[in-house]
Amino acid sequence: MAITDPLVADELLPSLNALMQLTEQSPPLNGANLGFYRKRSRVGGSKPLEDVPFEVVDVVEGQGYRGFRLWLINTNANANALARPAVLHFHGGGLVMGNCQNSLPRMQALAKALNCAVVSVEYGLAPEVGPDEAQLQHQAALNWVIAQAATRAIDSSRISLLGVSAGGCHAVNLALRCAESNMIGLAGMALLYPMLDDRTGSTVMPPAHQGQYLWTAEQNHYGWRTFLGKAPGSDKIPSYHVPARAKTLSGLPPTFIAVGELDLFYAENCAFVTRLEAAGIAAELYTVPGAFHAFESIAPQSQLADEFNQRLLQALDQFCH
Repeated sequence: MAITDPLVADELLPSLNALMQLTEQSPPLNGANLGFYRKRSRVGGSKPLEDVPFEVVDVVEGQGYRGFRLWLINTNANANALARPAVLHFHGGGLVMGNCQNSLPRMQALAKALNCAVVSVEYGLAPEVGPDEAQLQHQAALNWVIAQAATRAIDSSRISLLGVSAGGCHAVNLALRCAESNMIGLAGMALLYPMLDDRTGSTVMPPAHQGQYLWTAEQNHYGWRTFLGKAPGSDKIPSYHVPARAKTLSGLPPTFIAVGELDLFYAENCAFVTRLEAAGIAAELYTVPGAFHAFESIAPQSQLADEFNQRLLQALDQFCH
């Protein structure tokens, strides 16, 4: 049956209905079906852009973490080229699925629009990789970019983070580690409907109109439980594993957060921006009425998606330049 939800923006309804019809027979997201969802996330997507180069490199294992890959987009192997800013990107997938390949065309377009390099992190997924190892991988990814900056014509003083959904959790955790260690001053952080609080969908339930589509409270509970290795929402969760639990946000870079008003993460995103501002961090919150989780990927031709992507580019452009 077609969705006629009056809260959903009219121009998003056709794409939402098409997706819901396509996935209505899908099994629930749980441990038994995770393989199905991972396989499905590897299928489809747009073809890579032909005019923006990319390559995949291996980062070898280190103390406490296994090796992983980086997708280098629009990097320049000519060390004599003018150094450009870089965006370190973390894809979405509820902490348990997702990959860099599906994000490739979008990251290529972003790199082209901003005349920058994008380094997309193929980070380990839960349950195979837990929060401590994940954070070591993310730190190693940033270390790699810094170490290779001279040979890749990257300006290490202009590195920004971009986290999408679950990637927002990883991006913020990395930024918190950077702030604590004073290792590098990040230029900025852009977060698209970031997954920041394990209590959403466990001990804190969202309003009925939020989290109905694409990513639900039940799925969120599964993602966090799988990642953390324990029940989400409990007092036993380490504060450094979950961005919303961080004891201080001091030292974080300027931050842009964009989220739809029907998104499961709407309230936690608003709360995080309030905390950033209270800590004296420059923060911008861009909200989209009538928009659900990842709406711009589901309805990329919509005007709302175009405006959403333009605001993201504007934010990153300010960070980069």
